[in-house]
Amino acid sequence: MTHTEHRGSVTYHHYRIQTAWVDRPAEGVRTGSLRCATCGDMVGFRLQSRARAKTRQRLWLAAALVSASSLVALIVLTARIISDGGTGTQTLVPTALSALALLMSVVVLPGVDGVTSARPRNSGPHAFTPLKPRVAWSKPPAADWPVRAEIVFSDADPGPDPDPLAP
Repeated sequence: MTHTEHRGSVTYHHYRIQTAWVDRPAEGVRTGSLRCATCGDMVGFRLQSRARAKTRQRLWLAAALVSASSLVALIVLTARIISDGGTGTQTLVPTALSALALLMSVVVLPGVDGVTSARPRNSGPHAFTPLKPRVAWSKPPAADWPVRAEIVFSDADPGPDPDPLAP
């Protein structure tokens, strides 16, 4: 985020996007730092292997599916209890927890791509987010010139992730 602008009751946050291309490790996690093109700070990040990132995506998807199915089951159970003359208050807390778990899963799942900030609480305005091509196409082109990313890894290069489609 470069700056914030207030116009009446509306607040505008202005951001700059820096794209960095990095080869994933074949397995495990790699840590490194990227120099921000706007402020010049070195921002730490963690880069997971493709397999580890897919595993995390599958876990969040499973959490979303389990919470959605439990929410549906609890709603049906509550409806049956009410139709039998009960109040249905005993299913209120589990239903609310299922709805909260579903909401968390749906919010977190699109951002799980295997690249995270090394210090999520102390990274300031910096964030590592997956590229959203649809949003990029809908906005007018930026006036900023692309810059070459300076990336420093804290470990030795294990080599790129092998291509899973190669014979």
